[in-house]
Amino acid sequence: MWFWNRDRPREWGRAHVPFDESTLPRPKFLTVAEAVEEGLLLTEYASRMAVKNRFLIRVLAGHEPWELARGQGIARDILQSLARESDTDADNLDRLIEKFSDNPASARDAHGYTHDDLPNMEHRRDVSREVARRLREQSADEAFLIELVSTARRDAWREVASNIEHNLDLENIPVDADYLKHREQRMRRLIAEDLAALSSRSTEELAPAEYGDL
Repeated sequence: MWFWNRDRPREWGRAHVPFDESTLPRPKFLTVAEAVEEGLLLTEYASRMAVKNRFLIRVLAGHEPWELARGQGIARDILQSLARESDTDADNLDRLIEKFSDNPASARDAHGYTHDDLPNMEHRRDVSREVARRLREQSADEAFLIELVSTARRDAWREVASNIEHNLDLENIPVDADYLKHREQRMRRLIAEDLAALSSRSTEELAPAEYGDL
């Protein structure tokens, strides 16, 4: 049996007030500059992963040495490709903006845009244009390319070392507290010494004429 709480005032007969969406705080949208910076973080990650994968596939699997200049060329091509994609997005948005500006009653497009979305489309177009411009700047910045390639190379070595360590762990090796305690130290030593020495030795043994295109 349910009992009414005597200390709680009764609300019987109180008129129901419909929900008013306009009372909600308006969402804060990113400025073009803020959205561009977020976009560049994503493109930097994507380009670094792409360079890392090229390193793993063409160098480690193919037994080819890694040259910084070749790595920079790969990174430059990837950044320019991302810039072209961003420009293509902006071009598509330009066409949609023109379509809905000329004919506000145009049918909803495949992505769900209507005339009401013009401000959002213009914002996205401006972001895409600026991202493309900044990516082309990065592709011509030697210091940026060197840092990108160096970071991708370190990521690749870490992945190789992690796979080697994992495979070793699958063997019948006694695992105790001391083994686990020093695992991270062994990983760093493997990356810094063993794999680096292997890379250096491979580079010395292969003549320049034998270098494959990365």
